Amino acid sequence: MNYDFDAFQAAQNMVTRSLSVDLKPHGILSVALHPGWVLTEMGGPKAMIDATTSVSGLLKVMEGLKEENAGTFISFKGEIVPW
Repeated sequence: MNYDFDAFQAAQNMVTRSLSVDLKPHGILSVALHPGWVLTEMGGPKAMIDATTSVSGLLKVMEGLKEENAGTFISFKGEIVPW
């Protein structure tokens, strides 16, 4: 089976943005989070960070979310990832 990963990424981006608009009236923020290249069985031995670093970064990002972050893609470092 041949997958078009650009289409998957575009769909994920659209879902995040759409959810951010739909959920805003309810006080719910929708963002996409990038965990980084994590040293796991799937990430492989060349991955850049361990799971603890990824998770602690993601938790920090989630704790600091503001309304202006709605609909964005944010890395575990708190950096906005361009769509």
